[in-house]
Amino acid sequence: MRSHKWYWLAVAVAIAVCVFPARAGENYPPLRKKDKLKIGYTVPDLTNESHIRNFTQVQAECKRRGWDLVQDTNATYEGDKIRIAFQRVLSQDPDAIIIAYPDIPPINDLIIEARKRGIGVYSIGGDLTEGIVLHVESAPAVIAAKIMTYAIQRMNGTGDVTGFLELWMPRGFRRDIVAATLIEQGRWDFGPTEHHKITPEGYTDEVFRVTSNWLTKYGNRIDFIWACWDLGSITIARAMAEKGFTSKDMFTVGIDGGSHPWAIIREGKIPFVASLAEPFEYMVYTTMEAIKQAHVDGVQPGEKGSLIPPTRYISPDSFCVIIDENNVPAIGTNIHSVFGYYGGRPDDPNAWYNWGEPYLVKESISIN
Repeated sequence: MRSHKWYWLAVAVAIAVCVFPARAGENYPPLRKKDKLKIGYTVPDLTNESHIRNFTQVQAECKRRGWDLVQDTNATYEGDKIRIAFQRVLSQDPDAIIIAYPDIPPINDLIIEARKRGIGVYSIGGDLTEGIVLHVESAPAVIAAKIMTYAIQRMNGTGDVTGFLELWMPRGFRRDIVAATLIEQGRWDFGPTEHHKITPEGYTDEVFRVTSNWLTKYGNRIDFIWACWDLGSITIARAMAEKGFTSKDMFTVGIDGGSHPWAIIREGKIPFVASLAEPFEYMVYTTMEAIKQAHVDGVQPGEKGSLIPPTRYISPDSFCVIIDENNVPAIGTNIHSVFGYYGGRPDDPNAWYNWGEPYLVKESISIN
């Protein structure tokens, strides 16, 4: 068990960072204003379903709005490659840059350089730091609490051993700390916990290995093992299944959502039982609307009527949906119908969710 006093203090800090990000003192020139924009875009890779959905919506938005798009989809999570990707995009002198799921520290100076040139920098799923005009994400503390509370209720608030595989990324450990606190300090009836900090290199193999070691040590005393993203949790479930355990013995849940985790939930062969689905397309749309207002309409952040709040932070948590065996989307489902966007107008041809070719739920894919 962790110290009650210091652990709750850490949780308070994590939630404060997510919900009330620090406002850095900014003194930059006005954002560029043009009728037709050039948008720069970086994402670590396209081997992640969430990244694919994000990029697909970016392409649809730019085409619909008549904006040019320059992108680098090979940033990875390595500092040097993140810098190279950002520099490639910046060298093409875009009016605004969207950075999706980056590690911010390696490019913080480049973000500030861009802002000094009137280029707006917008973050999706990364972090809020000096120079970023707007950060949009599912708040880590909130979504972790949602899916972890689901898991606890599925266990009827009682269990023996629980494991936590903790991610190195900021959005990861902010999820992890809340999930662990709910088990360790939530006044339910749970036994001992195990913790392991995952390292960036070969982390999928590491997740499998550590899970297998815990299963060897505790056997079916384990009731639940946590990882804060779908692929990590699916790897945990595969290790459980390899040891002969089913969802009647133990289970895990994930965060992200998409064809791959939903196919696994639909099949029910390994004890991965639920995933919190994030509205990636809506995050992109929200960012694009803010860019339009700031760079086309000329409403600068902080001015009356700006879509960008004083916190420079927007979280679409209300759209997140927990998917399990009871509501797993069927193959061919339009991704937008999973979330509550429509407002009674699913066929509106001018609505943003009908731009381009909407992502459809696939039978199964090998990435997530």
